[in-house]
Amino acid sequence: MSKGMYEYSHRQIELAFEEKNELYIEKETDYIFSKILTMLMTLCSDQLVGIKISNEEFKYTNEYLFSSKHKKNLVKWLDRVQSIQFPASDMDFGKLKVDFETWYYDLGGTSIEFIYHEDYLLKPMQAAEMLGISKVTLNKYIKQGLECLDNGSQNKIPKHAVELMRDPVYSIRMQINYQKKKNLEQSPEDRMKEINEEITELQLKYGKKTYQEAFVTDESELDDPIDLYRWKDLVEEMDEILKIRGGAGGI
Repeated sequence: MSKGMYEYSHRQIELAFEEKNELYIEKETDYIFSKILTMLMTLCSDQLVGIKISNEEFKYTNEYLFSSKHKKNLVKWLDRVQSIQFPASDMDFGKLKVDFETWYYDLGGTSIEFIYHEDYLLKPMQAAEMLGISKVTLNKYIKQGLECLDNGSQNKIPKHAVELMRDPVYSIRMQINYQKKKNLEQSPEDRMKEINEEITELQLKYGKKTYQEAFVTDESELDDPIDLYRWKDLVEEMDEILKIRGGAGGI
């Protein structure tokens, strides 16, 4: 993106939100989204074969469209498009992919699939060895949301997913996206059953009823805070499902 186009887009975003112009905001959103999609496909060709996205159009609500969160995301992504450096490491690519996927779901997207080169995928045993964990633990991480493809071969785990598991923030974001995708594909009842099973496993593991009891120290002092983040997310997701279904007459 040229400096002139970058500055023009910044001005258009500011103007669109000042005037609360729905058409202009949608236009800038579509432009930036398409720009990132093209950037991923062209500049990450060593990792990606393609990206499949649902044909359904984003169904924006005015509440979201005019929100400060949406404006902040547009500016952030515009800045990111302008400043990103390539070729990217597996970690950098993974963070970009996860952030883009998160934004896609925030916009109201329903189905996005990343297709990787075969030599970019690892066998489960390779991934476990790189993380220094057992295959049993790896399977637990996969169940929680470590990216893993069901592609009919033994090469299932993208290299960036292993790198992201070493980053507490992005490992959680990767898991959250996994859960968002699952939530779009399964009923609230099925999801509540899974949440209860996962929370029960954590309760048995730590011998405590709540994550507040299990983790009494500051999270920054924990060597591996993944279980803490996961437990908190599960409780929040459960509360959200109960809130929504309660308002609709209960489960």
